Amino acid sequence: MQKKSRNIKSQLFKVGFFFLIIGIIVFFSTPLLKLRGEVFEEMRLAIFQMNINKDNTTINSINTENLIVTDENNAVREENDKKANYTYIGQLSIPKIKLKRGFVSKNSKYNNIEYNIAIAKEADYPDKAKGNFILMAHSGNAYISFFDNLYKLEIGDTATVSYEAKDYKYKLTKVYNQPKTGQVAIYRNYNIKTLTLITCTHNDDYNQTIYIFEEI
Repeated sequence: MQKKSRNIKSQLFKVGFFFLIIGIIVFFSTPLLKLRGEVFEEMRLAIFQMNINKDNTTINSINTENLIVTDENNAVREENDKKANYTYIGQLSIPKIKLKRGFVSKNSKYNNIEYNIAIAKEADYPDKAKGNFILMAHSGNAYISFFDNLYKLEIGDTATVSYEAKDYKYKLTKVYNQPKTGQVAIYRNYNIKTLTLITCTHNDDYNQTIYIFEEI
């Protein structure tokens, strides 16, 4: 009888230990996935840095239908990004929210918010005089939600775009919302070089937010 009791206790111990291991794996898996993504992104940015070291208010409407969020999970998104074969031509950096992310050329198939911060087809590159460099990305809690923390920015905060071995510095001058209709109106001063960032409004399923930066 005592032997049988010991066997039951031994089995319960094994089962409890098994579930403890499973719990530890589940608890640490998400942070590890995030860390792996951050390391992989740093590698891409390092390659980009190596490459560049070698050598009156108006309205403009652009299409933003591709800002719709898909249901693909974070792990699949991260794996797709890892397998993607592309190189950056530049980088967006916003120190206040610790954002640092590269972007690819407009004609790349990876110039898509499902992979990167995407350049709008209507955008000018940063080196164009009085141009408007327009970037779009998701917000939310997904792996590809690169603009998730834009809502924390305040007027006067700065951003830097690195492109063609040159840094372009901007200051946030205007923030406004518009309904999600597939189009967005950009209100800016055409006499000043501009950086425009577009994403979904924080905690709002029906609006999008436009951030207007002017070159310093």
